[in-house]
Amino acid sequence: MRTNRNIQLPSELWSRVAETAKAEGRSIDELVEEATLGLLKLRELRSFVAENAELAAKKGLTEGDVPRLIAESRAERARQ
Repeated sequence: MRTNRNIQLPSELWSRVAETAKAEGRSIDELVEEATLGLLKLRELRSFVAENAELAAKKGLTEGDVPRLIAESRAERARQ
């Protein structure tokens, strides 16, 4: 379901979006939707990374532990 809403952008940004949409043969709505979804996914990913970095720090884990943990996980899955 689509909902019509108005957004306001600075003139220069609107021009860039319109030019890009035209060059790609897409509508401005499509381009804004793609950009918005991309931004939301990026923010979710950053949040995920931050939460897991905090969890790893609490457990005393470092990047150096990753290969060992992967190997342990794979070995455990192979036993199942």
